[in-house]
Amino acid sequence: MLHRDIFFLPFVLVVLGGCAFIQPDDNILAPPDSRGAKIALPPGRSNVEKIESLTIDDVVKREEPSTAGLYDNSRYDFPITINSKVEGWMDYFTGRGRVHFERYLARSSRYIPLMKHILRNSGLPEDLVYLAMIESGFNIRAKSIARAVGPWQFMPATGTRYGLRVDSWIDERQDPIRSTEAAARYLKDLYLMFESWYLAAAAYNAGENKLLRAVRELKTNNYWTICKSRYIARETKDYVPKLIAAAILAKNPERFNFEEIVYQDPLDFENVAVKYPIHLRDIAELINSTEDELRYLNPELRRGVIPPATKEYSLRVPVGTQVLVQKALIAKKSDLEKSIQPVQYSIRRGDNLYLISRRFGVSIKELTDLNGISRRTRLKVGRQLMIPSYANTSTPTKERVVAAKSRPKTTKTKEEDDFITHTVRKGESLWSIAVKYNVTVQQIFRWNHLKRSQIQPGKTLRINPGT
Repeated sequence: MLHRDIFFLPFVLVVLGGCAFIQPDDNILAPPDSRGAKIALPPGRSNVEKIESLTIDDVVKREEPSTAGLYDNSRYDFPITINSKVEGWMDYFTGRGRVHFERYLARSSRYIPLMKHILRNSGLPEDLVYLAMIESGFNIRAKSIARAVGPWQFMPATGTRYGLRVDSWIDERQDPIRSTEAAARYLKDLYLMFESWYLAAAAYNAGENKLLRAVRELKTNNYWTICKSRYIARETKDYVPKLIAAAILAKNPERFNFEEIVYQDPLDFENVAVKYPIHLRDIAELINSTEDELRYLNPELRRGVIPPATKEYSLRVPVGTQVLVQKALIAKKSDLEKSIQPVQYSIRRGDNLYLISRRFGVSIKELTDLNGISRRTRLKVGRQLMIPSYANTSTPTKERVVAAKSRPKTTKTKEEDDFITHTVRKGESLWSIAVKYNVTVQQIFRWNHLKRSQIQPGKTLRINPGT
């Protein structure tokens, strides 16, 4: 989802209401009543997308034995059209892009049950879940160069518009539950605008304004007709065919020889209400778990910390640990609250906010906000500067300080912003770490200037999970 135009629904509905010349097409499929559909459709709709804009050569012959029943619309609650574009994406996912699709399938089992439940309760087709597959491959930490984040690839403005919290503490675009709820609200609005699931999906990719302009100029809401025009980009023209292809393959993996996929276990957890700021690592120690496991269950916590000034935070914990965590939070409240307090750093000669932020792995804004200063504040040697407790507050060695001071000035890239720190634990290998963060071993070698694959527990690695 590269573009997210902020567009107010009331204005959109007024605009569409005035477009009396538009003849609605039959490219609409209502969610079956048994799934709790809540969107009323005009009478006379068909559940099969019309393909009148395509030539006869574009259409797949359904009589072929190898595809018998494969494209039966009764097996989907999202309209299925088969044409050369869809076939092209099916060929890609089963050919050159097979390794990617295998990874998507492996992750899909972790999130699809949860996401389908949310879509169903929102009155939407469950098969819209495959929109998340083509957006991110179900990678919770996916990031695009356009700053879209999470499984549904929300831009900051659109995420905020649909109720997601996005700040330095929390990014709910990475929360599989909250982001799916927001995506459901957004898709429902798009459907109400266009009365077509194909155009709703296309608008999710390109933004409402571009699709509205195409509908007005071409006087049609037939997606395939609009695809022949210059009003939408190539990516958007490929978006719906890609979605259809992904749905067909994901629902029929054995028909396309995806038989050796190691599917992940469905996401399972219990919730605990936390009423004060606390490190995830401290909670992990209470239940004999790991900080990584809690971060995995709570990917929206950017710093691994329950944010300050939070009245109550619903934290996900491993199944079977809910009562243990609740009791520990009450019994050790005083000690746990102290662990979140900022630490003091004595400013040294040559220090500046940039060097200090790099040294402790925090942003300049976090330092200025915490200390009530501005970027232009002169730092005096010996003055105490508060450092967030979640920072890397181990005492810097002389060599690290000198290296930081002598580092040439460079422009900070987006990739540098995306790096996190991983401390190697006993039993971990570069391979297991690469799998955990969805990166390659070669990337870990390059990021950390490693010369051999053996790593010792306690070693710190730089990882960019967004790549």
